[in-house]
Amino acid sequence: MTKIKTPMKTYVIYHSADFDGIFCREIARKFLPDAELIGWNYGDDTPKIPDNARLYMLDISIGDTGLINQDGLMDHPNLIWIDHHKSAIEKFPPTIPGYRIDGVAACRLAWQWFTLVDGNTPRTGSEIGIPIRPAGVLPMIQDYKERTVNEPWAVRLAGEYDIWDKRDDNAELFQHGLRSEELYPNTWDALLSTGVGDEGTVARLLNQGRALQYARTKENASIIKEIGFTIQWEGMTFLACNAARYNSLLFTEGMTPDHDACFGFKWTGKDWSVS
Repeated sequence: MTKIKTPMKTYVIYHSADFDGIFCREIARKFLPDAELIGWNYGDDTPKIPDNARLYMLDISIGDTGLINQDGLMDHPNLIWIDHHKSAIEKFPPTIPGYRIDGVAACRLAWQWFTLVDGNTPRTGSEIGIPIRPAGVLPMIQDYKERTVNEPWAVRLAGEYDIWDKRDDNAELFQHGLRSEELYPNTWDALLSTGVGDEGTVARLLNQGRALQYARTKENASIIKEIGFTIQWEGMTFLACNAARYNSLLFTEGMTPDHDACFGFKWTGKDWSVS
């Protein structure tokens, strides 16, 4: 009797706390429809992954997951690691299969990996800054900077925002747009296409993001003018604010030429969170 070999199950662990990781999740869903997708954020418990499975880790500094042993090697034998965090890239062996570039968001790297590499066979060979990069197949960092890679508009905008590439104002508007509505499967299908559907959906979200940004800017102006204050710390002048949520937009209307930076802080119920 012929023994039927059971296919290797695939798991994808992705960073669940921002849209770079969430785009990685949806890209994996598109190209690996049978994979089990596991959201993970720093401080979460170590994911339980069978040794006989294939494992992708996307937008995660793998040392923080608990899946690395004391020798700095990956305990899991079938890992493909796609990431852009400089400290992790420098810390862990370049022989771990995958695609990693400091300065390029993980979602952009993941798109190229799944479209240009079959994603099922760990590759060999490497170049400086891009470990285990199939020679002549995957783009270099300059290709991303010059926007010569073939990728959906949505992926580029999400990726450039994640690394604070400010050349395109649409990147920040797009983040607001993504937060303006529930993102259903048909929305993701459009965002991860490379045709008219992608452009139309992105344009709609940009319009929604523009309206949301305007409303929040007005709200933030009221908050920062009422409770914002100036502090001196470490030789710098900060515009500070104690607020439940804060980003650069909160401080915009309160900034003056005297301020070097912004200082957001809040009490979490257990300790102080400062940014």
